[in-house]
Amino acid sequence: MPSLETIIIAILSFIFSVIITWVVTPWVINASLNRGITTIDAHKTNHPNIPEPGGLAPLLGFIFTVLIILFAWEYFLPNQEDSQILEALLAGLLSVVIAGLIGFLDDVFKIKWRDKILLGFLPAIPLMALNVGKSTINLWILGDIDLGNLINLPYVGYINLYSLVIIPLAINFAFNSFNMLAGFNGLEAGNGVISLMIILVAAFFVNDPIVTLFVTSLLGGFLVLLRFNWYPAKILIGDTGTLTLGTGIIVALIIGNMDRLAVGLFGLHFINFLLFILYIVTGQTAKIASVDDEGNVVAPCPFTVYWFFPYFLKKIDERKNVIIILLIHTIISICILLISLPSFSPG
Repeated sequence: MPSLETIIIAILSFIFSVIITWVVTPWVINASLNRGITTIDAHKTNHPNIPEPGGLAPLLGFIFTVLIILFAWEYFLPNQEDSQILEALLAGLLSVVIAGLIGFLDDVFKIKWRDKILLGFLPAIPLMALNVGKSTINLWILGDIDLGNLINLPYVGYINLYSLVIIPLAINFAFNSFNMLAGFNGLEAGNGVISLMIILVAAFFVNDPIVTLFVTSLLGGFLVLLRFNWYPAKILIGDTGTLTLGTGIIVALIIGNMDRLAVGLFGLHFINFLLFILYIVTGQTAKIASVDDEGNVVAPCPFTVYWFFPYFLKKIDERKNVIIILLIHTIISICILLISLPSFSPG
């Protein structure tokens, strides 16, 4: 069960994040419209032009919430070691800020996808520099494996494979794969909210105030954004939102040593990545789906998760398609959570 301190942190950080994001989102909408930072909402019959970088609002909410709680952390975390809290939170904060900044630059200046593959390693640097997370990971049937002292090189000594290889690869995959499973009203924000709620349950189970603060500071803001982003969207979350969410989710798992949950929270993203390989191999070129006169999604091929159901089932509009995907994501995530909880150590 979570301690009183953890519950207080969850409530305060959630409230701060909600308030800040609620205040900032209308400003982002108006500023984006005034400056032409908009994009076509492609899956509507009238193809409206709406603001794109909605993720900026919860990103600011997350930053200021974490900083506010950090400012007063000694009142809420009396039993924690100062260095551990500061290092983990600051590293996680910097990682998300770097990802969000890259996303915002992409929304404004349109970064090529090939460049984003390399840029996806940048958010890992703070975690690598401060050596956040435990190098022992659980590989299910294989059990626990310590990647910290796995490789011993002559004249160099042991190489921390976890910090130097696993973390940057995990960050890069989360960074880019979350951005790939996107494009429909409510899909990315809804996906992120579900994932953050799953992590919050695990954080409560292990009584981890650090992960609780991190997750609720993101959750509050993206719940607010989901209201504006749900069908029919008033604003899209943009790459600012997708890169912030993907990075934030994997960082929370790394900080909390909840590697098993990644299988569920990024399960659909991995499937989407495999389908994308088929998309390339089969020579597909279509970038977006079209809609018929009734508003149903007309998918050019089945080689993405968000095109799969419209392609085979037909007569599915954007809203129904998103609900199906989010429901599947919820079921997978809950199943992995129930399987993983016994392996966690309650505080």
